[in-house]
Amino acid sequence: MTLIPRPLPLTSFLVLSSFLLSGDIARAQIDERTIYASVVTSHGEPVLDLVAKDFIVREDGQAREILSVARDKDPLQIALLADNSDAMRTHVPDLRKALGTFVDSVRDGVPIALITLAERPTIAVSYTTDRGALHKAIDKLFAFQAGNYLLDGIAETSQGLAKRALWRSAIVVISGSGREYSYRQYTEVLRFFREGGAALHAVILGTGNTNAGREIVLSRGSIETGGRYENIILPSALELKARQVAVEVSNQYRVTYARPERLIPPKQTEVSVKRQDLKARGMPMKTDKAKR
Repeated sequence: MTLIPRPLPLTSFLVLSSFLLSGDIARAQIDERTIYASVVTSHGEPVLDLVAKDFIVREDGQAREILSVARDKDPLQIALLADNSDAMRTHVPDLRKALGTFVDSVRDGVPIALITLAERPTIAVSYTTDRGALHKAIDKLFAFQAGNYLLDGIAETSQGLAKRALWRSAIVVISGSGREYSYRQYTEVLRFFREGGAALHAVILGTGNTNAGREIVLSRGSIETGGRYENIILPSALELKARQVAVEVSNQYRVTYARPERLIPPKQTEVSVKRQDLKARGMPMKTDKAKR
């Protein structure tokens, strides 16, 4: 005798269908997002051995599920802005050491541009992976009897980066704290900077005569993009800080997390780590330009 399977009652069919579809609906309601994160010690040394369980991501105060954490190998370009104005005249040897160490400490394959700031922003070396060309320009660097045009440098560099769309860009500033001679106001500089989409890192030698507009740009720019902003007193510390920034910016973590589907994007995304002795900062990946 052949047994003919009885059809499921309508109620059972609906329950089963609902169960099967719920997984698809749940998956459809989860949006994967990425934030590039740096983790440093209290002395500014990058920490490179953390795993997913060490991280916490919050959006508007709400903790999100960490899906994966990996060392970032996404394409990156760095604009290295160097203050060779009269204010750095007695510190040129330390500046050269810092710039050279930065170049050597960035991971392989990352194009770097060297831009000087005295008198006007000038491209000494365009974006290149040729470390020899960068070192050659650094060895020839000297201080001009001219002012520092840092804000103009950030603005013009940001405009250039906006036309060189990659996954990620960074502007790294090594400068003195002397008078600012830029023509642009800080509001205009911030507008260009935000349009450029780069992270901002700055190491400033000295604490006196800091221009208010410069302070606003460096402070807001670094905070908004998860960058480092440090003032140091000793010229000899420039090399150490340059190495730390180079390792940090080119060896970040790529933290992928789950965000519930929502119509309104979060106002604030924060990344932290569970260890109290470490500090994390990060920049969400710009999805609108990530893969152009």
